[in-house]
Amino acid sequence: MNVKERTLEILERLDGGCISGEKLADMIGVSRNAVWKAVNKLREECHDISVLKDGYALSKSDLPLTVGKLGKFLSDDKYKIQLYNTAVSTNTMMKELAYRGEQEWSVILAEEQTGGRGRLGRSFLSPRFTGIYASVLLRPHMSMSRAVFITVAAAVAAARAIENVSGKRAEIKWVNDIYVGDRKVCGILTEASMNVENGIIDYAVLGIGINAAEPEGGFGELEGIAGALFERASGLLRAELIASFLNYFSEYYEKGFESSFEEYKRRQYLVGKEIEVISCDKTEPASAVGIDDECRLIVRMKSGELRALSSGDVSTKRL
Repeated sequence: MNVKERTLEILERLDGGCISGEKLADMIGVSRNAVWKAVNKLREECHDISVLKDGYALSKSDLPLTVGKLGKFLSDDKYKIQLYNTAVSTNTMMKELAYRGEQEWSVILAEEQTGGRGRLGRSFLSPRFTGIYASVLLRPHMSMSRAVFITVAAAVAAARAIENVSGKRAEIKWVNDIYVGDRKVCGILTEASMNVENGIIDYAVLGIGINAAEPEGGFGELEGIAGALFERASGLLRAELIASFLNYFSEYYEKGFESSFEEYKRRQYLVGKEIEVISCDKTEPASAVGIDDECRLIVRMKSGELRALSSGDVSTKRL
């Protein structure tokens, strides 16, 4: 750990308290000038450090996410966490590591993504300091046919984490989006590789993006669709949010992903709503009836026909 990292670790541990440059230098074993340079570098990286008469203090509203902040809330030390200022896509990075044999429970976090991806190849808006963009590597011994239950467990864990940290009711829009009110605040993307000889998953990469705060300038073309949990989200607040998600998800992993299924069904956002079923070349009106045991969305078409959707897209927008 270099001088800059050690300085930040000590300031974070003080939880807003002040420490003199002389004491910092003694604790790290360097000169006061080295500490001063480290503090200036941290401030250049957007850390909110006040230079006071009595020394240095890190604001509790400090924006950047750090591994130290995350560690305050994690209930387990099994995670191998890598944090990047910028990534094209955390899922893409993690898939490369998975192919090379990276250990289970490795986590990649990025402050922003330049090419974030969602379900059905859609882009996922990932601006700096306003969200959580993370990917988790899993190596569950399960068949590819049951892989959807990884997403099920992740969706319930995300909903619980959002409620735990924000106090706002969270619902799940089949199959992988989390809504607060009528706004999407979270998306989940699970990508898996299968052993073709036995149909068992070799690895799964679980990607999650949460809109902790609204970006400067709003959501652009997603205005009216996307939403955020807070007006402003400090690094500490975002750390609590992702740690809470990992803690809940780990519980379901240990119990079996299907253990989250009843709550997944109870939290459904679409059930009872008039929707549109969107397929390759057409959009059809329908109503959402429920979720079956294979995690398919049961819909009643305008003709009265019941359909079980295992893929595709649905919308609450009306023609």
